[in-house]
Amino acid sequence: MTDRETVVRVESCGSEPARVHLRTGVLAPRLVARTADAVEVALVATTATLLGGDHARVRLEVGAGCRLVVRDVAATVAYDGRGGTALWDNVIDVEKGGVLVWQAEPFVVSDGADVRRSTRAEVAEGGRLLLRDTVGIGRSGQAGGALRCRTRMTYDGTPAVAEDLDLSPESRSLPGMLAEARIIDTITALGWRPTPAADHFELAAPGTMARRLTREAHTSDVDAIWSLWSSHLER
Repeated sequence: MTDRETVVRVESCGSEPARVHLRTGVLAPRLVARTADAVEVALVATTATLLGGDHARVRLEVGAGCRLVVRDVAATVAYDGRGGTALWDNVIDVEKGGVLVWQAEPFVVSDGADVRRSTRAEVAEGGRLLLRDTVGIGRSGQAGGALRCRTRMTYDGTPAVAEDLDLSPESRSLPGMLAEARIIDTITALGWRPTPAADHFELAAPGTMARRLTREAHTSDVDAIWSLWSSHLER
């Protein structure tokens, strides 16, 4: 059983390299690159996760005017919990004029896993968030366990995303849910609106969401969408 928080906090310090605070939890943050106002960090698993009874938390904090790029080294697998529930929380805070780009690797829910996952993001005025979240139901040849996701995002104090998604086996088979899909691939842009398309969701606050439901990960076109949207944030 684990109950540890991974923290990445970036603060500007003028012309000197940005101040970076890293704390290892279930994931270990590794500094990849750093300039006066931009930081790149890789998240590396430190132990087998997730198991029943684990509580993992990832906290990402971006100071005013800073840019943080986060990359996962590998997918996260929730294993058979043997009757126990695992918790995973993402907590994101982007201050005024800050930018956070996180292309998370897939979160895979194995047979027997029971996971409750939450994402809370607060983006201040002038800040920008680009987040990719890919969920895989079951490993190869598996039906997959249970996953319940709660997402709350705000921009300048205005609610932008409020979603509760029940991906338990009994819910996935209901009409209008996943049908044969095993992959839920989602990109959320908050703080600006990328080029609109008919199959994108425009948020109430400045922002857009694109989501694909597919049987196999390689059939999703989200890679192309990610490339386009992330190019809007390049310096």
